[in-house]
Amino acid sequence: MEMPHQNRTHRKDIQAMIEDKDIIFVTTTLYTECLELQQSIIKNIFPESECVTTDGSDITKWPNSFYYWMEDVRKSNAKYFIHIDEDCFIIDKEEILRTLSLLEERYDIIGCPDGYHPPRPVNPIVINPFLMFGRTSIIKDMDIDMINLKYKLEFNKYKYIWTNSADLKFKHSYKDTFFYPHPIIGDFIFQDGKEPYYGFFWYLKDKYYRFGYLYPHFDVNLKSTNPKIDQNSKEMAIHMWESRNMSSDKEFYGLTAKQRFDNIKSFLKEKGIV
Repeated sequence: MEMPHQNRTHRKDIQAMIEDKDIIFVTTTLYTECLELQQSIIKNIFPESECVTTDGSDITKWPNSFYYWMEDVRKSNAKYFIHIDEDCFIIDKEEILRTLSLLEERYDIIGCPDGYHPPRPVNPIVINPFLMFGRTSIIKDMDIDMINLKYKLEFNKYKYIWTNSADLKFKHSYKDTFFYPHPIIGDFIFQDGKEPYYGFFWYLKDKYYRFGYLYPHFDVNLKSTNPKIDQNSKEMAIHMWESRNMSSDKEFYGLTAKQRFDNIKSFLKEKGIV
């Protein structure tokens, strides 16, 4: 039987073997002012990694454009992909590498759930892609073209649901193999179609890929979700949410996007990250 300290040693060995060149970072961007800061941090911390942006700003191509990053992953020689939103800022390389080591040990894709925490009270089986780790092989082995599917927003009983032409949809049987290892700190609902990317995760579930979940720590000062491997781990990144509203006065937990971005920049400067 493997002892806990043996498991930690094994993970450190795997972590030490992961090089920058093994990672491709992909960002679907709206070209907000967050992007320049996000990209500079990635290139500073992971100088030898591929770092690719894809245009998600053309509303006539949305939501298909969300999946453009998959083409970059398919062309890459990297072993792992990290999909990271432009308003998500890495603050700890070691924790990022520790998360990638989990892909070698037990999972195929890892990230924060789309439920169980205050900003996202939706389906916790789905991984919110603001910081999503995966093996590039799961994208390269896909036998469906997510980019060219037809997506439709339908209204049903006072709620909207995204559907897709491949009929990828939520099955309640997914709950039978769903395991979430962290405290639940927010609401949830096992419903389908909150976002057009839900179909991607139903495809992965049907292919029996293994899902891992990060702890979505909510920073009450920055009003951000800062993922951790578990509740007692260090924060690996800061996700500010709703950067699309950067030029708007719309508030999120009492602060505008511009105010929250300014606070995050001050925090990053204080910690010597920028």
